[in-house]
Amino acid sequence: MRTGRIKWFDSLQNYGYIILFDGTEVYFHGTGLTGPGLAGHLNPGMDVSFDLIVTKVGMEAQNVEPIG
Repeated sequence: MRTGRIKWFDSLQNYGYIILFDGTEVYFHGTGLTGPGLAGHLNPGMDVSFDLIVTKVGMEAQNVEPIG
């Protein structure tokens, strides 16, 4: 599992970006969240853990969940 911080999340569009601690930005979609209803509780600056996968358009975070 990797860790990073929520940069932003748009609950209407159901996607956002995570900033890894090395400065890399990673896309994630709401379907990649681990728990139902979690999308309403993602705030910028929140630390999260996630799996990083490579798709045909680049890196994407899956299994995103808050730390703590």
